[in-house]
Amino acid sequence: MKMKRWLCLVLTAMLVLAAGSALAKTEPETKTLEETITWESDTLKITIDRWCHAFKKTDLRFYVAVVEATSPEQLRTAFAGERYSKEDTEATSDIAARHEAVLAINGDYYNYKDKIGLVIRNGELYRDLDGSRDHLLVEKDGSFVGITKAEYDPGHGEEYIARGVQQTFTFGPLLVRDGAMVELPKKYIIYTDDTIREPRTAIGWVDGTKYVVIVADGRRKDWSDKGMTLQELQEVFVQYGCQVAYNLDGGGSATMLLNGELVNRPSGSRQRDVSDIVYFSN
Repeated sequence: MKMKRWLCLVLTAMLVLAAGSALAKTEPETKTLEETITWESDTLKITIDRWCHAFKKTDLRFYVAVVEATSPEQLRTAFAGERYSKEDTEATSDIAARHEAVLAINGDYYNYKDKIGLVIRNGELYRDLDGSRDHLLVEKDGSFVGITKAEYDPGHGEEYIARGVQQTFTFGPLLVRDGAMVELPKKYIIYTDDTIREPRTAIGWVDGTKYVVIVADGRRKDWSDKGMTLQELQEVFVQYGCQVAYNLDGGGSATMLLNGELVNRPSGSRQRDVSDIVYFSN
């Protein structure tokens, strides 16, 4: 019995050390601010930082855009084909060009699953159905409200419209609420484990009409090998002072443009066609 107990203690110690070693591997060896781009007008100020986190064998490059608008109406959305549709998709840059977007990112790919969740865009209700995802609401004053999948209650779209909700997104998960990282669901439409690295697009709200947009590159050898974990996204949003932050469609869709020019390096050989974009106008 003593021998068995000793072996159990040794095995437990080995597992603790292994877990600690695995955790240590997730911490970057260096964090470097490689470049800062600024753009400013009378109504809009944008600062984009490109960060490189170097790990033992891989690099992660991601872009953090801090957007300061003068009006909540400058945060807008647009559909591919300029209509709510099950089929329409276009490159983020093509949609952005029609709307003279200053900063544009891909949206939540609302038409990938066209029979779930709440879709309000630019103050108009398009869909109000059951859903098993976290939701993000953009209020009339520009503030964000995060709703977890457990809290989501369908059938209130008209009430949201009446109170002035301008946009809703149904991808997720919700990353930050009340200025703190939320506990991510174990089961979701995408993997939420802290070992999963992917290209990402996400958006956060600081206060007033100040926002933070993050796009992480991935699947680009010798540039950004794998991508970013959701947990790393959470940490960056909290560091930048966001009260609410939400994950949008990522992977090959992850795209950021400034005045029509690509800021990041999408994972494919070209921009992936998407169903919708989020953008800031002048």
